[in-house]
Amino acid sequence: MSSSPLPLTPIAPTEDHLPVQELSRRLAAELASAAAICRDCEHLVGDLAKEGGATVENLARLQALDELSQRLHGLSEVLERVGLHASGEWAMSIAPVLNGLGLSDMAMRLRAEELGERAEAGELDFF
Repeated sequence: MSSSPLPLTPIAPTEDHLPVQELSRRLAAELASAAAICRDCEHLVGDLAKEGGATVENLARLQALDELSQRLHGLSEVLERVGLHASGEWAMSIAPVLNGLGLSDMAMRLRAEELGERAEAGELDFF
């Protein structure tokens, strides 16, 4: 038995409801951004490994970073396609989905009226 989201009436989103198409697009953009960050880290770590003569163990870890980048990019593409194929009538309340999300700047971007309204990033965390 399969189920699909119920259409809202009226179709226009309320403040805490977002069309599934738009939510999927925003999530895809977040994943694509994360994949780009991962790729940048991969290049940086690769350059550092070359300079320091990376061990076989560290090269295997670099391969895992490459896989992570590919997975993030793949998930981004899947969510982008979900947005393209989701019914324009489907919407959902995003408040319960985003409650408890530890990255407040990401939550603000996902809630923003338009993706162009980028929330300012929080403070930089050094590890």
